[in-house]
Formats: sequence, structure tokens, C-alpha cells
Amino acid sequence: MFCPKCGKETDASGKFCQWCGSDIASLPAKPVIVPEENEGPEVGVYAGLGRRFIAFIVDAILILLIGIVTITFFSMTNGIKYAYYLSVQRAPIADLTEAGTADAALGPIVAALGMLIIVIPWLYFAGFESSRSQATPGKVLMRIMVTDMEGNKPTFARVTLRHFGKFISALIIFIGFLMIGLTKKRQGLHDKIGSCLVLLED
Repeated sequence: MFCPKCGKETDASGKFCQWCGSDIASLPAKPVIVPEENEGPEVGVYAGLGRRFIAFIVDAILILLIGIVTITFFSMTNGIKYAYYLSVQRAPIADLTEAGTADAALGPIVAALGMLIIVIPWLYFAGFESSRSQATPGKVLMRIMVTDMEGNKPTFARVTLRHFGKFISALIIFIGFLMIGLTKKRQGLHDKIGSCLVLLED
């Protein structure tokens, strides 16, 4: 135990402090002070949910346009067509191709949807957010940018981790995104996963 008077560790079995001789039993114990958790320095003004949502809508439109051009350029339109007939028209997968097999249809579907849902959004967000502007076109429009926890330009790896963290934010019924409006530093779950902040431009 510690002596309430001198603060040094002393034998708990004794009545008096072995260092200062004070009566340990008669002295009131000093309250234990628990230091507050250090959340890091304030590095700017945090962007709220509204600005970030509008920026996301702008970026989603641009990603869709880029996706259409990319899918057309790489001749992946059959994959989108097969996915449409399979999910909307409920057509048997074996009837979608001339080969008449499921594998012949699944390959183009996986390639097209993988490009549209995973590859293009990843390169778009990670590329722009790790660039000199630290912002996608939608974020530039709303005058916000992505930084690390110290307010510096994030690395490509960091914003990649942040981007794929969005899938987790979405999977938990979008609670990860709603956290933006509830946390002190306006961080969504994906921001915390990537150790990033979204700040208003100076």
C-alpha cells in the first residue's frame, strides 16, 4: 500500500509508514486521480454528416459514369446483362449463354460486378484521398478532405483500409456511417478502422 502522507509504498501489515512514520490508519486516503484518455490534439474543424453525405452522392454519380465507360471499354457488358436477367427476370443461369452452362455466365458476372463494385470505387477513393488534394471531386466540392490522426496527408494503404472499412459500416445496418454524427471527432467506423479524420478545408 501507499502512505497517504508521503505517497511512498510501505508495508501494509504495519500501522506506521516505514518512511515518514505517520499513522497510516488515522490518515485519510488520498483520492485516486484517473487521467483522462488522451484522444490526440485537435487538428482542425471536423466535417459533419451532411457535407459528407452530399460529397458521397456526387462521388457515387461519378463512379457510376466511370464504371459504365470502363465496362463498355473492356467489353464486360455481357456480365451486367447476365446479372440483370438472373436477378430481375429470374432466368435460369444455364440459359443465359450459348454454352448453356452456369460457369459460362458466372465468369462475366463476377468480372463485371467486381470491377463496378470493388475495383473502380477502391481506386477512385484511395487514389484521390491519398493525392495532394486529399479529397475526391465530391469532397473538393464540399470543401472537405481526408487526413490521418495528426492532420497530415494519409497514405494509399491507410485510405485503402478506410475504404474497405465502409463495407463493415454498411453491413451493420449503416450504424458505422451514423457514428459520424455521434462521435466527438465526427468519425464513422470506417474512419476509425483507417485511423483517419475528415476535416473542413482552411
